[in-house]
Parts: sequence; structure tokens; C-alpha cells
Amino acid sequence: MQYKDEIISIIDSLTLDEMIGQMMCFSTIKMEDDEILDLVQTTKAGSFFVSNETPERIKKITKLMNDNLKCPGMIAADIEYGPGSILQGEIRLPEPMAWGACNDAELIRAAHVEVARRCREMGVHWNFAPVADINYNPDNPVTNVRAVSDIPERVARICCAAVEGMQENGLVMAGCKHFPGDGMDDRNQHFCITVNALDFQKWMDTYGYVYKELIKADVASVMIGHIAFPAYDEKLNDWVGYPPGSLSYNIITKLLKKELGFDGCVVSDALSMVGACTAVPLDRIAVEFVKAGGDMLLFPLKEHFYQIKSAVESGEIAMDRIKDAVYRVLVLKKRAGLLDEKEPEKQFPADTCKLAALAQEIADKSITLIRNYDHLLPVSLNKGARILILNIKKDREKEKNYYSSDLDTIKAELENRGFLVTSFDNATRADFVDHLEVYDLVLVNCKLGSKDYRGGSLRIDWQHISPFWRGEILKHPKVIFTSFGCPYKIYDFPYLKTYINAYSSSESTQRAFVKALFGEIGFEGKSPVSLKGFFEAES
Repeated sequence: MQYKDEIISIIDSLTLDEMIGQMMCFSTIKMEDDEILDLVQTTKAGSFFVSNETPERIKKITKLMNDNLKCPGMIAADIEYGPGSILQGEIRLPEPMAWGACNDAELIRAAHVEVARRCREMGVHWNFAPVADINYNPDNPVTNVRAVSDIPERVARICCAAVEGMQENGLVMAGCKHFPGDGMDDRNQHFCITVNALDFQKWMDTYGYVYKELIKADVASVMIGHIAFPAYDEKLNDWVGYPPGSLSYNIITKLLKKELGFDGCVVSDALSMVGACTAVPLDRIAVEFVKAGGDMLLFPLKEHFYQIKSAVESGEIAMDRIKDAVYRVLVLKKRAGLLDEKEPEKQFPADTCKLAALAQEIADKSITLIRNYDHLLPVSLNKGARILILNIKKDREKEKNYYSSDLDTIKAELENRGFLVTSFDNATRADFVDHLEVYDLVLVNCKLGSKDYRGGSLRIDWQHISPFWRGEILKHPKVIFTSFGCPYKIYDFPYLKTYINAYSSSESTQRAFVKALFGEIGFEGKSPVSLKGFFEAES
């Protein structure tokens, strides 16, 4: 590697405290400036994770690191679908399953070139994305529309395109997740250790194939999930069973680093998750992660710094393991241009208009028609027609947050076309039953996806089914159901005759849906997933 000697020289200049600090990526969520400064000064923390922070605040955090450390600070974020996934008001790409439905790798690559420009302009250097999981289990509440597909080849092709676009100009480093692979279990690794139950050869043909392709694409980092892989590991004990990948030497070092040949930075998933912190005693999590081969701790506690230091001083963790981890972190920073100067100039200013156009193109190519038994689509209505919208959502409140759009754009687009629109969120029958016949069209819009989940499940609840009680809404001759999240809702509503998958609630997706509804664009999306008995993935 051309800069190996430079990085080794930097490591040789660091104290043990400074080396361990390079392995820490604390979260800034609900953290004040004085708390951040304390972490930098006491643990020498060299990285912070940001979420819903302004560019000004992000750059202030970076300055706190740069003013107090030998090595420049690094800012990480979950940029899973564009800058709008970390800050409200920024442009959002449709969610990754829409990329799979669009199935245009060059378009995804081009969009991520622009995503990287904007995110670096905001002060972000490292992206914990793309999600490289394979959504084999429709009941998995964590992956779902965050995953590209249930076809390994499509996951690999689209994720590699995202990585290549993100890293093209060295502005933002990409980090795929969640090794050894989520999407098999129906549980949530935030709540417990989940399991990838494939046998090893099947895993190599699927998840292993995806990660080998991403490694070929030079992905800068890999996030280790709190996911057990029994086919490649040994039981931890009778009550835990197999260890999460995040604490497994077999998974991190033997499988990822040696067998697959990954030489980049290995970052844990959040160490606060129950899937990690119930596997070993609380004072052992950080030490076991490092011993297993982990390089960067995500969401550590302050005491984790001291626990690692004590383990090094006692000889439990070899100094060579620390130096190897720090080397991989500093390579990440070097690739992002951070070692060249403390505040790299913006060489590639963002073109937000271009990014918005690319987001819209992805959305336009992703809307997927699953059923049109009543031949309602495309819809033909005169101006002044009355449309009833029934939104099925997480709860009865307006969900205004930085990572998820409400469905207001649909109503605005319809009104702009001259229609009279009445809208309800999680309606009861009483909201419409006495005047259903006055509407010319009923749109049932479901927004339940990975970012809207109710903890352990994406399934519908009593508040969502009310319009269908006694078959009330189906008395109308023109009912169109669209999922703006989970693509498997036909399983919960198997009696629907007209069903569309949109995969995302982004503003661009809502605009694309309305355009497709009236035949202004075609339904170009090809289903990236299958649901046995209902629909098959399309090539």
C-alpha cells in the first residue's frame, strides 16, 4: 500500500491512550458540546457518529477533535438513502429496496456520487451503508425495505454500485452491513442475538458472494452485526447459544478477514444493542470485540476505553492487535483525505438539483404493479373528482422526524392536478362510512417499513384494519392499495384486487406514484423480492 509507511509512522508517534481513542466512535445523540469535549480529552476519541445534526454542529464537533488530537477527527453517519436520512429537509433517495426494483446500477452509482458530495459538504466522512443484507424472511423487522432484494446477485450489483459512487472522489467512505448477514431471522438484533441459519456452502453462495463482490469493489469498512452464524462458529454456552458475530473471533477474523480477505476497517454495530450486551458480562463487551478482531467500537461507553487499556496493560490484548486496529482506522481516514490536512477543502461542491433529479429517476423506475384485477390502472378522472385517502401508519400521530417522510406529498400532487382530496390517518369506519359513495376513487396508502416498525414486527394492528371491518371500504368500486414501505402487505390484505408496491415514503416516491397512477409514467419497477403464493421477483 502506497501510504503504509506514513501510517506506521503516525502509529509509532501515538501513546496507548491515543491509539485506543482512534478505535472509538461515540454517538453525539443528546450529547452537549462539553460532554463531547470531555470524551475527546479523556478517551482521545477520534470519531463521532452524528444523527439529525446540522452541518454547523457537525463541523463544530470535528473542530473539537482536531483542536485536541494528533490525528484528524472523523464523522460517521447512517446515510442509507441520501443526506435526508441524517437531516430533515435534505434530499432523500427512495429506500434501498426501491433501488432493487429500479434495477439500474449505473443510476444508483451516479446518485451516490452526488450523495457523497452533499454529505462531505455537510461534514460527514464515513457512511455506515449500504445495507448488504438479503431479505429472505418477509417477517424480518430490521432489513425489509432497507435491503435491496432477496436475490444475492442483485444485492451485490446494486450495493457495489452504491459503494463505487460513494467512494469515487474519496469524499465519503462506504461501510456495508450487517456481516455475517441479516434477513434470515424474524427477530430484531436490537432486542436479542439473531441467527443466520444457512449451512456454510449456502452462505458462501449467497451472503458470502455478496461480501466477496463488495470487497472486490474496495468497500472501506464492514459493520459486524449481533448475528450468530452457527455453521461457522462454536457455542458460547447453553443459555446464550452461539455468540453474535460482533464478539466472535471465528466470524470477524477467520471468516471475514482471512477467508474472505477483507483488509479494511471492521466496525461493530451499536454496542448498546441487547444482541451484544447480553452475550457476555457488561465489562467484557469492548475487550471481547477487540480480541475477536474488531477495529472500531460503535456507541461505546467511556468505561470501554479504560477496559481495553487495562486488557492491553495486563497482556490479555496484544499490542499488535491494537496497532492492527489503529492501522485499519487510519487507512480509512487516509482514504477520506483526512490525514492530508485537518480541514480538507470542498473540492467537489454538491449539485442538489442533480441529486434531486436522480432521486426522482430512481423513484420513477421503481413503482411496481402487483395486481390490477379490476383494470383500474391507469386511472382516468376529470378535474374536480373527489378522492378519499386512507393512510395506514405506525400510529395516529403525525410522524415528523428526520429520517421518514409523511404522505403529505401525495395529497399535494393530487390537489395540484385539480382533484378534491379528503385524507385520514388510521381512519375508523365512522370517518367515511356515511358518505363513501361521494368519492370517485379511494386510495389506501400503507406506510409501515423498517423505519416505522413497532419494535419486533412490521405486521398490521387493530388500528390499521378498521376501514376493512365488515368489508366497508371494499364496497367502493375503485379501491387502490399501495404500500409505501413493506412490500409484503398483500399477505395481510390478500383480498385486494389492485395492489402497488412503492417501497419508500420519500417525496420523490410519492410523486412517482401519482404519476404512475394516472399513466404519466409506466409501472416500470420489477419486484426485487418474492412472496410465495402472491408474487415472484422479476429479473
